[in-house]
Amino acid sequence: MNITPNKLSIAQLFATNNEQFIVPSYQRRYAWGYNQVAALFDDINMLKDGDGHLFGMILLHTHTHVGGLNKPELVDGQQRLTTLTILLKALQKRFDDIGNQDRKNEIEKMLGCSGYDEVKLPKLLLGELDNEDLVHLLKSDENYEYTNRKIADAYDNFLNWLEDLTKEELNRFYFKLTNVAVLIRLDVGMAQDAYKLFETINNRGLKLSPTDIIKNFLLGHAAKISSETLEKTKELWSRIIINLDGIDSDDFFRQFMCALIQRKITKTMLVYEFKNYYFKHIDKADMLGEFDYYVDELYEEESEEETNFERKDETAEEIETSKKTITEFLSELKNLSKVYRKIALEEFEEVKINRHVSYFNRILSKPTYIFLMPFLQRDFLLNTKIEVLKMLEAFMLRRHICEMRTSEHDDIFSKMIPVLESENVIAEIKDHLEEFFPEDDDFYISFPKHKFKGKLADRAKYVLEKIEYFENGDTGELLVSSGSEVELEHIIPQTINTKRAKNEFGDWEEYLGEKSSVKHKKFVDLIGNMTLLADSLNIQASNNPFVKKKESYRNSSLSITKILGEKSDFKFDDIEKRGEDLAEKAIEIWKI
Repeated sequence: MNITPNKLSIAQLFATNNEQFIVPSYQRRYAWGYNQVAALFDDINMLKDGDGHLFGMILLHTHTHVGGLNKPELVDGQQRLTTLTILLKALQKRFDDIGNQDRKNEIEKMLGCSGYDEVKLPKLLLGELDNEDLVHLLKSDENYEYTNRKIADAYDNFLNWLEDLTKEELNRFYFKLTNVAVLIRLDVGMAQDAYKLFETINNRGLKLSPTDIIKNFLLGHAAKISSETLEKTKELWSRIIINLDGIDSDDFFRQFMCALIQRKITKTMLVYEFKNYYFKHIDKADMLGEFDYYVDELYEEESEEETNFERKDETAEEIETSKKTITEFLSELKNLSKVYRKIALEEFEEVKINRHVSYFNRILSKPTYIFLMPFLQRDFLLNTKIEVLKMLEAFMLRRHICEMRTSEHDDIFSKMIPVLESENVIAEIKDHLEEFFPEDDDFYISFPKHKFKGKLADRAKYVLEKIEYFENGDTGELLVSSGSEVELEHIIPQTINTKRAKNEFGDWEEYLGEKSSVKHKKFVDLIGNMTLLADSLNIQASNNPFVKKKESYRNSSLSITKILGEKSDFKFDDIEKRGEDLAEKAIEIWKI
């Protein structure tokens, strides 16, 4: 492994005019938040005379040096280097504001580079998702709308802190940043060495995410196969990362692996299980040094987990005949990541599928993604897909309401993958789900007592929406507006005992009777105390005593709300009775 280490000041790092640092598209987006940005600034600002500071290390995959523009690939350190670039831009703005043109021009040279053609380019080139943001920042485009607010926020924070410094303090800060603080630059010539070194340096302290470890593992393997394979792997990985933009990629890989090996995998075991599968099923994996570590366990029976399911193990012969190339494997992964994105962000072309997928997200039923990924990728008829989605919806809502073990869900959906090969998918899925489906009696008892509090508010809105559809015959003609147009309304308000509430809206404590404050905590978040109301009507109703709320309820177009306007009173007993009435409807709605 040929490594060239250099200890450099920031001024030295940015001094080479014919060098541009490249952040490949397969890297994650810029992600530093306030705490990391503030820590970097404070580390420099608090340096005393005679102190030193080490920024850490950047790892570069360098190519053969050329006379024109050299473009080393930033394998590790992109967050740090991007932040330093943003800080230098903020410093340039401050020096411009106070009329220090020498410093402004000095930073201008540091932030740029050029080749033979003398065309000015940014010193740092970010990946596909972030680069436009950085370009506009460096151009001081104040009207630009950033797609990654973290870049703009870092710049704004630096600018605010720098504005608090006097001219002398500003010059001192700049000197300490560019000449006192140093970082270690590691130049690695061979791609496979760079990716392996990255994992070795970072993974020992478990600082890397599973996604980062998997990425470097794949790139390291591809580099050992051929340069063409490496470039294709980079391209495929970039598409995967773009598909997962704004989504937790660790969740995707964990659920992908659950579907792949058809059993539950925890996040802590994700990297191990990924590599274990990879060494079994991917061609030329024996080129990796880690292969020898895993090979002794490849075809042995794995230890039993705490689960009620049996696991199907492949034979060595089956594995050997089904091996894929790395690019075939990543192509499949790319296609699944696209489906995963459509599920998470509700981006399917079919309106009906989007609607049902949105229900899963509102119920908070992410384990269903394990099955939904391969299921929605297949060419089943639309009616088949909708029928299955309805069954899964009922299944998850009932289990959530009955507070059944959430730890079972990953295994339930992982074990359901084989039914995709069945001639009668709907029947097979129904049989599988019924084994774990809560009985009507349990659901009826649990439904009125389930607390829809905090992050479960959207689940309550979903439940009330579905009941409204049921009341109207569920013909598909009615769609309840979502978001800010229709709000979740607490009939007895969430707050009843503050002085302000009593002064403005009436004395609910007195209206509700003895021990109302104690009972309120028990009843306020139950479904019997909730309905849906248009935002404009909700403002009118607010925390008014029930007699004043009735007018708003009567003006609603929703059946479940309008009927409340006919009631003379609404107290804790009414919550219980209404909850039981809704439970009877719920049994009919959420069934397989």
